[in-house]
Amino acid sequence: MKFPGLSLFYKSRQSNFDSISGYEDLKNIINRALDSDESFNLLLVGPPASSKTQFLMEIMKTNKNCVYFDAANSTNRVLQVIEEERPKIILFDELDKMPKIFAEKLLNFLESGHIKIDQKNCQMDFKLEGCKVFGTANDVKRVSKPLLSRFRRFFLSRYTEQQFLDVCEKVLPKLCPSITRYIGAIVFKNGGDIRDCISIGKLVRKDDGPQEIASIISTISNYGTEK
Repeated sequence: MKFPGLSLFYKSRQSNFDSISGYEDLKNIINRALDSDESFNLLLVGPPASSKTQFLMEIMKTNKNCVYFDAANSTNRVLQVIEEERPKIILFDELDKMPKIFAEKLLNFLESGHIKIDQKNCQMDFKLEGCKVFGTANDVKRVSKPLLSRFRRFFLSRYTEQQFLDVCEKVLPKLCPSITRYIGAIVFKNGGDIRDCISIGKLVRKDDGPQEIASIISTISNYGTEK
């Protein structure tokens, strides 16, 4: 049975994630969560180069009243920002790196939208209705069971190289396709993710060739870890 207008409806719901290759069914679920008046917690789990963080970036780019946090650096300041901004959407990247002491403070909020802390150095008591929380993680084994239970989990597979190159081309529209795909191929080969491509792309000039780009990537790699 065919439903008139259904394909157009489905296509319109995917427009927020045009830079992400594939995952059409998952895009639909995320858009439905964003459209809902109810609270919803969704965790994207997968290895680098599976587009987890790209989903967060697209949500942040196309939605107002949204805040993004690097979960690894979560402190009480995160809660202060949430209290001040009263966001409708909260994004936590790399939830598996979130400090345990902070993760415990989030449990009640993820369950009921209520934050209540009564400590000497931190006192808070507020509630957010209908807030959506989206997170990413490389490995659920590093996320505590109580925290994990608050999320609907979706497990993503690593992109194929062709898919990764297609995404790289979409997120670097100012560079010519041959350059973006060259960057993507090197990053993919070295196990990186799309954030690395975006970072490198910001440093590349339009007249740079493979030699200059290779030098940029080599320098980033050499100075990217503590000696």
